Amino acid sequence: MPQPTRQGNEAPTASHILPPHTVLRDFLAADEVEELLEYAVANESTFAPTGVGRAKQAAFKPQIRVSLGTRELGPFEPVLTDKLRASLPELTARLRTETVDDPKFELQLVAHGDGAFYRRHIDTRTGGGRDLIRVLSGVYYFHARPKAFTGGALRLYALGDPDWRAFADIAPDHNSLLVFPSWAPHEVMSVSCPSKRFADSRFAINCWIRRPRLAPGA
Repeated sequence: MPQPTRQGNEAPTASHILPPHTVLRDFLAADEVEELLEYAVANESTFAPTGVGRAKQAAFKPQIRVSLGTRELGPFEPVLTDKLRASLPELTARLRTETVDDPKFELQLVAHGDGAFYRRHIDTRTGGGRDLIRVLSGVYYFHARPKAFTGGALRLYALGDPDWRAFADIAPDHNSLLVFPSWAPHEVMSVSCPSKRFADSRFAINCWIRRPRLAPGA
């Protein structure tokens, strides 16, 4: 399991359990990361304010989520999909979750600039459609170097704590993939980017791994 950058003011106990999570470092080759960053910056015009809710009915709610996103990943969609598929056995083994047969992948490229955030939520409520359900959520992080922003940790909340005081903050480290169950409550902490330049944003690719919904009684 990755080491959290900061623990909540109340450490998880037997009744406050952190959801399983893991980080794969150096997820892409160095040249792939540089090309991905160049692609994101060159395609700034395709980014739009992100919404909340199912993809096609997502509503812009700036009190809940502020960021820019696009579903257009160009040549990097098959690169990420193939890499995720190849890593899936290792990920499910690390998380001790069930294998995902015939997985479907959903990707979103997101830029968090100055003041961006995403309040506490779970991913199973907002994606997959009627026939598919998100089972694993991944966040692949990359950014310009030297890093020109601070903040932006993903806060993973412990279960069984009604006051949400027990959590772990996982840093958005360059070229790393964080993965956790889609049912886990999490939040993107506020980003500070003094330059306010798009190229200096906290870039991430949200990666959702989906499977068919189980029939009642299955």
